[in-house]
Amino acid sequence: MPCKGGYREQIEQGKRRREADRIYEQSAERKHWKDLVHRVHHSPEGFNGLGREEKIYFAVSCLIGEVYNGGFDQFFSNSAGGMYGVALAGLLELEADESARLLLQAKEILFGDQSVPMDQAQRCRLMPTIGNDEAPEVAQLDRLDKLFYEDPDKLGERCRGFAIDSGLYADG
Repeated sequence: MPCKGGYREQIEQGKRRREADRIYEQSAERKHWKDLVHRVHHSPEGFNGLGREEKIYFAVSCLIGEVYNGGFDQFFSNSAGGMYGVALAGLLELEADESARLLLQAKEILFGDQSVPMDQAQRCRLMPTIGNDEAPEVAQLDRLDKLFYEDPDKLGERCRGFAIDSGLYADG
């Protein structure tokens, strides 16, 4: 029976989304991610306690999440920006060349030829966009953000494939 307000399809889409979310919560991918986050944020070793493949997976996943949530500016201004080098190396290892190019361009816009400081406060002091929404770099980064959102390298798929090939998913 059709919904009086015409919302039946939206209701059904919501049900399908909730079911997909429920299934994802039980997946090896989700369990692995939760374990990595716990180890990084709740163990004395933190990020340095991860293995090489885990560092790549974590850094690239954080890059994806930060850029999708607030752009390259957010990636570099948050703690995830300290993983810039690992994220870049990870993109190259995943053969995500376009994403690596975009990350390099964002780094150059914000830091020029300087290396990206590991320390978040130092990074933020160097970033011309912090506290200055009118900085020309904001528009330059917005353009790169939009190109990243197009997902030219299918990063999610590459990360999953990398995790599976590296044996990172215990249930996988």
